[in-house]
Amino acid sequence: MGYFLCGFIIAWLWCSSYTHKMIALECERLGGFFLNDKTYKCHLIVDHSQDTLTPQVIVDAERRSNDEVQ
Repeated sequence: MGYFLCGFIIAWLWCSSYTHKMIALECERLGGFFLNDKTYKCHLIVDHSQDTLTPQVIVDAERRSNDEVQ
């Protein structure tokens, strides 16, 4: 019984990790994913105060373009 429970926990953790990775991959590739009859749309949230790889010029341009759309 102990082997079964250990195997079950390992399988559950592995499947959970796989599911999260697949949803993230579908969101990056397609902008969403579907589950049965429902379709979900994904939005990427980036905290630019912590992102040091993006030059400030690009961050400012994105903010201006977002302001124009709204």
